[in-house]
Amino acid sequence: MTTMNWRTINIDLLDPESPANFSTATLSPAVSSVSTAEVQNLSSQIKQLLRGGDGEGALRGALENPPYGGDAAAKEVHLATVVEILQSIKQSEMSPILNRIYNSDGGIEALDVLMKYLCEF
Repeated sequence: MTTMNWRTINIDLLDPESPANFSTATLSPAVSSVSTAEVQNLSSQIKQLLRGGDGEGALRGALENPPYGGDAAAKEVHLATVVEILQSIKQSEMSPILNRIYNSDGGIEALDVLMKYLCEF
C-alpha cells in the first residue's frame, strides 16, 4: 500500500466554484479588430468636424469610437487625433463642452475614454 502525502493535495481543484477552476478568458471583453485604415478614415472625418468649428462634435466622435481592437499604429493615429482636438478647444470652452458630454447619453463612458487618453501623457 502506498502512502499519499495529504499535504500535497490541492483541494481547491476539487471545488467547482474555486478560483483555480475559473477561466480568465472571460475577464477581457470581446472587441472587434480595427484596421489602421479605418482609424485614419475616422480621423479624417473627425478633423473635418474640427475644421468646421464643431469642437464638441469632434471630441465626442473621437471619444465614442476608441480603437480598442486596433494595432499600435491605429492607436497612435487616434491618440494624435484626440490630442489635436484637445489642443484646438479653448480653455474657456472646455468645461461647458465636458459638462454637455457628461450629461448626454453615453457621456460617462466617453469621459472615461478621455481619462484613459489623459493618463497616457
